[in-house]
Amino acid sequence: MKIGIIGGGAMGLLFATQMTEIDSTIVFTKTVEQASALSEQGITRIENEQKVIHCIQADVTEQIGHYQFDLLFIAVKQYQLPSIFPYLQQVSEDVPLVFLQNGMGHLQDLDRLTHKHVFVATVEHGVLRTDLATIEVRGRNRTNISAYCGEEQKLSPFLNLFEATFPFVWRENPRTMLLEKLSANVVINPLTAVLKVTNGELMTNSPFLKLAETIFAEFSAVFPESVQEAMWTKVKQICLKTANNRSSMLSDVEKGQQTEVEAIVGYVLNEAKKREVDVPLLQTLYLMIKGLEKKSLH
Repeated sequence: MKIGIIGGGAMGLLFATQMTEIDSTIVFTKTVEQASALSEQGITRIENEQKVIHCIQADVTEQIGHYQFDLLFIAVKQYQLPSIFPYLQQVSEDVPLVFLQNGMGHLQDLDRLTHKHVFVATVEHGVLRTDLATIEVRGRNRTNISAYCGEEQKLSPFLNLFEATFPFVWRENPRTMLLEKLSANVVINPLTAVLKVTNGELMTNSPFLKLAETIFAEFSAVFPESVQEAMWTKVKQICLKTANNRSSMLSDVEKGQQTEVEAIVGYVLNEAKKREVDVPLLQTLYLMIKGLEKKSLH
């Protein structure tokens, strides 16, 4: 099996290190610089104070049409998807695509695809990329996956390969699965980015925990038909299992990069507006993150 991964961020590189242990894998990156670094140095994965180097093939995304795959993961940020879609047109319609984005705004974009088998996934691992070719795994859990269109059977052989080492859990309803992850993202990402704390501190610091509870309550008010108490339990579990992890939004703020606040908080705010639900804390956090972005990017 030949596996392709678009995206050289923390999650894309984590998936690459896991996939290459079983199958032939190639990573597609935005820059020639990173593709060269990955090809020459491999990917260094640091976990539990141990360092392992994984040899990997890499190229820039523009060259994707020159390769053939049995499976392709798309591991870029949601706001980067529009720039990726033209390259996906160069990939055979029979190749299953798996999208690893946060938020839910990208679902409408998937309707533009002509591919027969399109899947969405939510990742519960905590990973930090420290340079172009190095990642640090801060916490492991699982990857949930569901069919947006197509057949589960197209992925079954692949999922079975990783059952013991890198588990995937099949979910029947993609919307419910994505809402569960969104509930965690909308609590963890903006709070950690503004407070500049790790995921675990949201649970161990009582004032921070109160903020987290308030955000979840606002989220629940926007999606009352879908949110269950079990979702809050899941949010707490993710915080504890990735206690030492610094969220992707916190990393983006610290690096002066664009965040996924539109995909995560912005999506909830838009839904709240449609349903005429007040979400004052989420609105405040949204403006704070946008202000930090503007300060860094201008």
